Amino acid sequence: MPPDREALVRALVGHPAWGGFFDRPRPGYGFPELGSAVTYGTGPEDLSALAALGIRVEGGGDNAVLLAAPRAGHNLRLHFGGHSGGVVALGADGLLAGRIGFEGDRHLVLCNGRGTLHLNATFRGHEGALFLGRDFTVNGASLLVEGPRRSIVVGDDAMVSYGVQIRTSDSHGIVSLDDPSSALNPPASIRVGPHAWIGADVVIGRGVTVGRGAIVALRTVVTRDVAPCTLVGGVPMRVLKERVTWTRASQPSAAEAKAAIAFAATED
Repeated sequence: MPPDREALVRALVGHPAWGGFFDRPRPGYGFPELGSAVTYGTGPEDLSALAALGIRVEGGGDNAVLLAAPRAGHNLRLHFGGHSGGVVALGADGLLAGRIGFEGDRHLVLCNGRGTLHLNATFRGHEGALFLGRDFTVNGASLLVEGPRRSIVVGDDAMVSYGVQIRTSDSHGIVSLDDPSSALNPPASIRVGPHAWIGADVVIGRGVTVGRGAIVALRTVVTRDVAPCTLVGGVPMRVLKERVTWTRASQPSAAEAKAAIAFAATED
């Protein structure tokens, strides 16, 4: 049996991996409308219904899939691996293609993107979360959320290109020879602001914030924060230009340019 609706709403808004980020309204981080979403569990009938939509669920466990607008066209493999408490919630405008694997319990995926979203995501530890905002697009990225209680949050209208890696963890601990009591590189949450553009083959490391309207040029390795409306690039990363943003059109009209500037100027 899928969890009841009230419990799912609490899981979405109050998930511990957000670290309080969604405790107040967040313009530019649009939650999908899930009031009339269809909820699927992991029983045989629900698995069959999901398979007909292109969502193949493996691994059992007490988990749930919420679809604001159930429709065929997904090409998604969900591997729960016998773990429980996982929730995958998808808004009305997006189709998921790729694989999402869960190692651990009580993970959350909340996606409000549009079009076909090509991504692979892996969750490790417990109570990790991934948020992809309204009109988010992605054309082939790999995401790692390693907890406990760590998250990746990507704002509305952000664009992620192919070959991108976004990782809350280095996957292996770095230990000081002088103080072996704890690793020097613990997992840390990542924030990518609304209308940020992440170029091809970029790597975004643990604990980084990419500001609203920022641009990260192709093949950049991001190991520190990127200010809003800033173009960065290179290895090591450096600021290439400030007070810029971008449009989805390669040759924007005056109206499109003004709209992009207005969106970038909005405060989170």
